[in-house]
Amino acid sequence: MGLIRYNSPVFQIFIVGMICFCCPGMFNALSGLGAAGKSSTKAATDANTALSVTFTICSLIGAPVYNIFGHRVLIPAALAYVLYVGAFLSTSSAFTTIAGAVLGIGAGFLWTAQAGIMMSYPSEQDKGKAFSLFWMIFNLGATLGAIIPLGNEWNSGEKPDVKVSTYIAFMVIMAVGSLLTLALLPASKVIRSDGAQVSLHKFSNWKREAVEVIKLFKDWRMLILIPLFAGSNWFYTYQFNVYNAPNFMSIRARSLNNVLYWLFQIIGAGVFGWFMDYAKLGSRKKRAIYGNTISLLIIVSLWIGAIVIQKTFTRESILLDTNVPIDVYHSRYPGLVIEYALFGLIDAIYQGFIYWILGTMTNDTERAARYGGFYKTIQNAANAIANQLESTKVPYMTQLIVVFAINVVGLLLAYVVSTTIPDVTVETVDNLHDGHAVGTLVGGQLETIENHNKEGSFNEEVTEKA
Repeated sequence: MGLIRYNSPVFQIFIVGMICFCCPGMFNALSGLGAAGKSSTKAATDANTALSVTFTICSLIGAPVYNIFGHRVLIPAALAYVLYVGAFLSTSSAFTTIAGAVLGIGAGFLWTAQAGIMMSYPSEQDKGKAFSLFWMIFNLGATLGAIIPLGNEWNSGEKPDVKVSTYIAFMVIMAVGSLLTLALLPASKVIRSDGAQVSLHKFSNWKREAVEVIKLFKDWRMLILIPLFAGSNWFYTYQFNVYNAPNFMSIRARSLNNVLYWLFQIIGAGVFGWFMDYAKLGSRKKRAIYGNTISLLIIVSLWIGAIVIQKTFTRESILLDTNVPIDVYHSRYPGLVIEYALFGLIDAIYQGFIYWILGTMTNDTERAARYGGFYKTIQNAANAIANQLESTKVPYMTQLIVVFAINVVGLLLAYVVSTTIPDVTVETVDNLHDGHAVGTLVGGQLETIENHNKEGSFNEEVTEKA
């Protein structure tokens, strides 16, 4: 992925990974406890619904904001995570919901910028490895963050809520993450190992960005991938607030589940990202089909296992006075924790596949941010629906069947895109800072149309390089 220089793509992706280690990573660790560590899922579910709504809106406008203002949008975005965790120290459910809405705004900006950086900074042959690097660091944060409540709550027994010190620890780490945003370089100063700048653009403007965002809804690839995008966070509601629910398992079991969930995310990301970049497997199209198939087979297997487990409890049964939450020493726990750990594995594979597919569509920083924003928009709109299914007390088995169907349909439709992926991405770019009105990127390298028109061989040379 190139030399470890401060202005190299790999080092800048590392910094973004560390920011997400501290902020979204700690958020995920808290969410993975089930009900954000509370005895009732109500506050967390309502806050997550508000978060998903504002996250949806701000993901769509996040790309324009990033393309106009640059990486500076990450500073207030990261601070929103601190506010959200602090809200759980309050007894006001209204304040928690408002904090969730504010976090949605910040998260929309942060994840759009992250997508633009991770998908466009590396060279084409390194995009899977870039995902591995980012996702492993990001989920190392969630794993270490999950160890905090595990240590705090191991001797809590039947106690359903986590301690105040757990929330405070999360807030301190998130505050450090917000400071790390100051270490990022502007995209124009990031240089690949071949000497090429990762960003070729002048700062954009609102009119241009509005037109480009509208074009996303006319791109057949984006439209056909909507079910795939929708399923990518839909399963969190079931996994965190049903399977890892407070009344189904004890806080000690939930805390250990949480650690293993994020640990297996690291394993999944590390293996899958490198697999997708392994050129000996064949062309990018072949690797896309392999990745698509692996994702489909694993997720079908896990959801079938979840159905078997779900038949053993219902929303009503875990609320009975005779119900005793399953603890780590229970005979059923080993099977339950293996299933939950593998949920983390497939999450990394599923999302890694999406990012890799999107990365094959562009090497342009602006376009990558827009693709990432569109992905997050669909992802969080669907997540809001999933949260409302839980909030309105839809039966657990129904929720499971719905997410199973969405994941399978999404991965089946993804084959249509997988079979069209070229070995080299050729795309037109504009708004260039070198003075050219329009240029063409061939595998991330700029070939200006004006220069090649003088030689009359532009199309032939592009075809030859592709």
